[in-house]
Amino acid sequence: MLKRLPVALFLIGASSAWAQQVISAHSGVIHFVEGQVTLEGQPVQPKFAEFPDVKNGQTLATQDGRAEVLLTPGVILRIGENSSFKMISNSRADTRLELMSGEAVVEVGELLPSNAITLISGSVHMEILKKGLYRIDAEDPGKFRVYDGEARVTGGDQTLVARKGRQVLLGSVLDMNAFDVKDMDALMRWASRRSESLAQANVSSARSASSLGYMGNSFGSAGMGMGSWAYNPWYGMFTYMPYGNNMYYNSFGYPFYSPSNVGYFMPSTGFSGSAFPLANSGTSAHYGGVSSLAPRPSSGGPAASILGSNSGSTSGLSSSTASSSSSASSSAGHSSGSATSGRGK
Repeated sequence: MLKRLPVALFLIGASSAWAQQVISAHSGVIHFVEGQVTLEGQPVQPKFAEFPDVKNGQTLATQDGRAEVLLTPGVILRIGENSSFKMISNSRADTRLELMSGEAVVEVGELLPSNAITLISGSVHMEILKKGLYRIDAEDPGKFRVYDGEARVTGGDQTLVARKGRQVLLGSVLDMNAFDVKDMDALMRWASRRSESLAQANVSSARSASSLGYMGNSFGSAGMGMGSWAYNPWYGMFTYMPYGNNMYYNSFGYPFYSPSNVGYFMPSTGFSGSAFPLANSGTSAHYGGVSSLAPRPSSGGPAASILGSNSGSTSGLSSSTASSSSSASSSAGHSSGSATSGRGK
């Protein structure tokens, strides 16, 4: 039976009271699913504000579906259709997972010094070294691509360092060559839309935290001065909150702000009574609306070359979810953030 994730959780009410960031001791939070997804053979059916997690030794699998899993703070795993992975270690200090079948994308917005992420395919280990965007396919032979960032790939007595625009064929002998980072498919486009939704939730969460003085050393994961996952009830989802004055554009080109700088980069637009924008079909990508966030221009990073003109896409949620709320008062109780069907290609 799926259980509530053991986290410290305070919901933000309509009065704009700040919700303490969600802190999980482990990687593996199943954040979002659509279509047919199973955990140890049992259907994953998340409920509002409840997020099951993949424990050590467990396997998450998709059939006609996709899934998004939160790893260490700032790191997100997304698996495509007919894919599966096994959690080898869910420790933040040494997160290791094995792709058993299909395909997966790993978005690394921030890689904290105390965290480590290693992907496994057969006997090959891929240690992620820097923030960036990575993809692994379990074909025969498998393939590991670096769209942005840097990773150490080890198989047998071979060790290769792969950087942006390099792919490693994961055969009995590792072979590295170049690939076109502009190559896109349905999984990469879906990952981009999901990244956009998290970025939108970040803006309102950072504004709320800022309005109540959660800045600088008063904000951080367990008070240790690091960014963390934060739950945004208006969007029914987690987002990532950088620490202190930090802000960054992820590899898809979307910005993430800390409470200290959101007012400087994203001035208030006059929302009354709440630091959160009204979440409805016209303002929130999580409700199926068109995004108000645009990817960073090509001069600032890889987003334009990877995404093209993807900034206007929607989150791909079902129309029933999109119509479930049209005001802040009703959106606080919606349940669209955890699972849905009707994904876009």
